[in-house]
Order: sequence, then structure tokens, then C-alpha cells
Amino acid sequence: METKQDISYGIVPLYNNGTAWRVLVVHQISYRGDDFWIFPKGHAEKGETPIKAALRELQEETGVSEVELIDKTPIAVSYSFTHEGVRIEKTVEYFVGVCKSSDTHISQPHEIKEIRWCTFDDALTLLSHQNSKDVLQKVKSLPLL
Repeated sequence: METKQDISYGIVPLYNNGTAWRVLVVHQISYRGDDFWIFPKGHAEKGETPIKAALRELQEETGVSEVELIDKTPIAVSYSFTHEGVRIEKTVEYFVGVCKSSDTHISQPHEIKEIRWCTFDDALTLLSHQNSKDVLQKVKSLPLL
């Protein structure tokens, strides 16, 4: 079976409403029609750095554009799956960012069904994949929070 490498970049968006931290998750619709809850992410465009790609994807998927990264070292997850007879070895690098506003909007309704700010516990219940839950557990343990 043919194997391909694939890498995406994303943001784990955080917002403090004055009393508690919230995390932003998106209800994404894949091109195959299945849907799942994840953090905003996507592929880099030609010549784009990982951070620029992650910030652009966040803005495109959620409308959030004012973000301060906590650290420029990403939290990476790797997994594999088969698509159309090709094994995909996938890596996603997530940067953690604090958003200056909780305002969002869906500009890609063909890809994003819903955007939701959640408590960490609610997000852990909502997230569809264990690797996303693992990323959030790492974020929860950051000294800033």
C-alpha cells in the first residue's frame, strides 16, 4: 500500500471571560461528509510558516484574528489512517493561543457546522478524537492556566 506524509497546523484557542478559561472547538464537516469536533487546523499554503498557517486557518474557520501565542513550540500529535487505498501518516502541530475576544463567525459553512466556546471539561466530552483530548490535557497543565 502506498504511504503519504501529511502535516497540518492548528491553534488551541483560549479565552478568559474574567472568571474562567474557555477553549474554542469547531464542529467540522469533512469532504467525505462525516463530522467531528476538533480544534481549528489546516494545511500550510506555499511559503507559509507553520505559525502563519495555524493563525490563518483559525481566522478562516472561526473569524478569530487577534491571538497571542503562549509558546511558539507546538504540541504535536501523529496518527495514521487509510484514504482511497493510500495510508496517510498524519502529523498535526497545535500552537496554544490566547484570544483577545470571544467573537466568532462561521465563514466556511461547507466545512464548519458550529463553533463553541467550552469549559475544559465540556470540551473533553465534546472532542471527537482521543488525540485532541490528549492535546487539551497538555494545555490544561500549562503554568499560565
